[in-house]
Amino acid sequence: MKIFRFNKIALNAVWMMSEKIISIFGLIFVTSSVAKYVGPNLFGQIALSLSIFQIVQIIAQMGGGTIIFKRLSKNLNSGVLLLNATLYMRVLLYFVISIPVLVYYSYKSDYLSSIFIFATFISCFFSTLDVLAIYYDATLNSKINTCINVIGLFISLLLRWFIVLLDWEPVYLSIPIILTGFIPFVIRICIFSSIKKRVIFSKRKKIQYVKYLFKSGYNFVISDISVALYTRLSFFIISFFASKTEVGIYSVALALGNSWGFVNSSIISSFFTKIYSLKNEADSLIISAKLNLLIFVIGLIITIGTLIFAPYFLLWFYGPLYSDAYIPLVILCMSTTVAGLGGVATRYIVRHSGYSFLSKKMFFTLITSVLLSVPLVYFYGIVGAAIATFLTEFISLTLYNYFFKNRVIFDLHKSSVLFFLKVRT
Repeated sequence: MKIFRFNKIALNAVWMMSEKIISIFGLIFVTSSVAKYVGPNLFGQIALSLSIFQIVQIIAQMGGGTIIFKRLSKNLNSGVLLLNATLYMRVLLYFVISIPVLVYYSYKSDYLSSIFIFATFISCFFSTLDVLAIYYDATLNSKINTCINVIGLFISLLLRWFIVLLDWEPVYLSIPIILTGFIPFVIRICIFSSIKKRVIFSKRKKIQYVKYLFKSGYNFVISDISVALYTRLSFFIISFFASKTEVGIYSVALALGNSWGFVNSSIISSFFTKIYSLKNEADSLIISAKLNLLIFVIGLIITIGTLIFAPYFLLWFYGPLYSDAYIPLVILCMSTTVAGLGGVATRYIVRHSGYSFLSKKMFFTLITSVLLSVPLVYFYGIVGAAIATFLTEFISLTLYNYFFKNRVIFDLHKSSVLFFLKVRT
């Protein structure tokens, strides 16, 4: 059996990646123009507001992404029921958490920052509801997601480009921010309604599914919030110790450093659809070990390329004001590689139903991130923030994961090393 043959699973990964490739072109040609146009300070304000509501979005989804994906992979109808039953729960949670955040930042921020915060609030609201993307990924129909997201992305990027080209006031950038979440949500709802009959189920059944998501999602939401916080913690700490200008420079490094992470997530999501369905543990270990090597090789190539070409890229597309993003960018590319390996480990733990372990592990990862980020950012600024991110990812991948269930992640990493040595010989 050829495990890595180019079949439907691999084709699904290609579709998932193609959308992100378009996003990268947008990041290079449009977002860079916006960053150069508004300057690091205002760009930092936009990045900070986006980080805040992305965390709110994760809390409102109650860790549903992984749970719904796994349920859809095993039982399509049951997964759809779970997806529909938890809609109102997501809406309620989002508003309950968002309103105090909106009030606080509207009071503390200037007019322009408040506009961007409100625009991000609306955009992330639609993204919170838009869990249908999981349905298409789990059913290996990522081409539908790709087409939908490309439409939304194209319109949003085109508007941003026009705003910069016509030299409009920066406040108009709030419109494409809103459309980024709104357009894909509306299109996905329309397509899903046309191809899937509406499922009617009792109130009792709905309550059962909501309880199930709360019970299972409780562990995941702690894990997801911890991840969201420790990956964005640097923004808040930099804004506290330094300025929004440095937040803007770091946000460019972070966006570029993470921009290729879609390759990892697309490959992992597509192949774990197969891994979740395998009955034989040895087969799942072999596939996961090979997947680790693939993620590592991709990361190594991209990090070396970044080391060589990033200074010229930053100067050409972003301008001299963002040249300080170079060193953090290289470190964050390494961090994205480690995070990709962590993604394989996390999915492998999910296969072993290690939900409780993940929530506890990510909580300790968050604490580790705080302990590393505060002194490193204080003494080394945005370079320290990047170092803290890398060290946190590495500790999370290795030390913390090795405590799980008879060291299965250690065995996974050992299998990856042995397979690499076998290939070399």
